Amino acid sequence: MYVPFNLKPFYLLTLLTSIGLLGHGQTLVVSELCNLPAEVLETSGLENGPDGCFWTHNDSGNPSTLYCVDTTGTVQRTVEVIGDPNTDWEELAKDDAGNLYIGNFGNNSLVRTDLRIVKIPSIDTCTSVAYVSDTIQFSYPDQHDFPPIGSYGNFDMEAMVWLNDTLHLFSKDRSDPSTGYCKHYKLPAVGGTYQAQLVDSLFTGGISFVFSVTGADISADNTQLVLLNSDRLWLCRNFTGSNFFGGTVAELSLGIFSQKEGVCFRNGFIYITDEESFGLGGKIYRLHPDVFVSVQEAELEANVVYDDAYRFQSITFQESVSWQLLDLNGQLLQEGTADQELKRSVFERGSGVYVLRMQGQNTQKALMIQL
Repeated sequence: MYVPFNLKPFYLLTLLTSIGLLGHGQTLVVSELCNLPAEVLETSGLENGPDGCFWTHNDSGNPSTLYCVDTTGTVQRTVEVIGDPNTDWEELAKDDAGNLYIGNFGNNSLVRTDLRIVKIPSIDTCTSVAYVSDTIQFSYPDQHDFPPIGSYGNFDMEAMVWLNDTLHLFSKDRSDPSTGYCKHYKLPAVGGTYQAQLVDSLFTGGISFVFSVTGADISADNTQLVLLNSDRLWLCRNFTGSNFFGGTVAELSLGIFSQKEGVCFRNGFIYITDEESFGLGGKIYRLHPDVFVSVQEAELEANVVYDDAYRFQSITFQESVSWQLLDLNGQLLQEGTADQELKRSVFERGSGVYVLRMQGQNTQKALMIQL
């Protein structure tokens, strides 16, 4: 017997004990990986590091230090940055050559005239000390008063990505009342003094700055941009070049409200960190966005096959489908095509929770599975 995945998925969850869907739709299933170490409870930026670790840091009022943290919450490396005091470090970005950019552009009071981004060459090779090689100083073309007059206050910044020798910045709106918009600026990724170029804006809603954008990252293949705030993500896809808001934008609820400030893609997953505040947060989380923005197409139907005792045996696929099974660390367990079954024995090599990706001729789909 078999049960199609796209037939009553929540029925599978409640009735079956052997296999079922963890989640589908627009509310994310978020896995809590670990507590952050005490050194970085004010985590603000997040970027991929060496050996499966992440680079992160604290924001204003803390030392100019980068921490290399693994997914168990252990600090594997501490690096002191020479050449840029932490006025208000808010974000990290990395280029294709492995250079790290630190956004020293936090601007809560909207009065800073020393906004800057600094570059650290080959950060993953640094073991204890890193030196600033370039400083990118900048201003906003549309800010004329410090602080701005009235409610015109969308000049705080906590989100940045690197793409094709350009740094892209996404504003945290501190207007009062909030405008609900995130502005996209861009700058050359080379040392100098510039006026940032205002590119576009995205309406994210929210009645206060606590719902404004606090982090960003771009996927390794440059096809997905994610924006983060305290309780949701915006996933931008199908854009051309750096016209990020010109494609499709999915707004995804995280279901957890906290002071989230770090976000990073790795192996198709999104990792998030939040600050410890009032006894909440101070953790690393992981989710797989494809599970929640999948295209529903009949050609991508997967069928769960059971024996007569209703024990899960395998998954079969419709014609013209290729598939991959990954564990929650992004490790590929097996891949195949429509004529190949995905057998129970493959699942026994993993941790009990998996992501199944399916690719058709014109679309793709992903499901999260619990065995």
